[in-house]
Amino acid sequence: SGIYHYISKPFNPDQFIQTIKDIILENENEYDADKDVGVLDYQQGLKNIGDNIDIYNQVLKEYHNENEDTLKRLEAAIDEKRYDDAAQIAHKVKSSSGSIGATPLQDVATSLQKALEEEKEDEIVLLHGRFAKLMSKLLEEIEKFQENNERVMRSRVGEKEGD
Repeated sequence: SGIYHYISKPFNPDQFIQTIKDIILENENEYDADKDVGVLDYQQGLKNIGDNIDIYNQVLKEYHNENEDTLKRLEAAIDEKRYDDAAQIAHKVKSSSGSIGATPLQDVATSLQKALEEEKEDEIVLLHGRFAKLMSKLLEEIEKFQENNERVMRSRVGEKEGD
């Protein structure tokens, strides 16, 4: 019948609410995994930086460098239950991700930060997984973006030398 969960009477309101949250988060994870949509909206990020491709490329390079070890630091903070430190990491990613056009990561970082501040361990586990997937994918997208930019620049230099 497609029934995966049920709540019998009399029910515990806290358990009821947690079950609903779990179902929603599970379905969001499945939905996100099913679609192969990029994390980085280049047009939005470029617009946020003032439509200057050179500056945007520099900002992306700096973002990538600053976040190469973010997942390790976040995981260590969560494992050690240093939720204040983990919330600070999520907050920093939230702010910088929005400015480069990585709204999906910004949204998850916002939710993760809130769950960390409220020490909601079940939500932290689920949101940390989503955060890690999106951050990894974003870093890959930035690498590809920069590789493509380098190829374009080399081809332009080659065209000018051929003139």
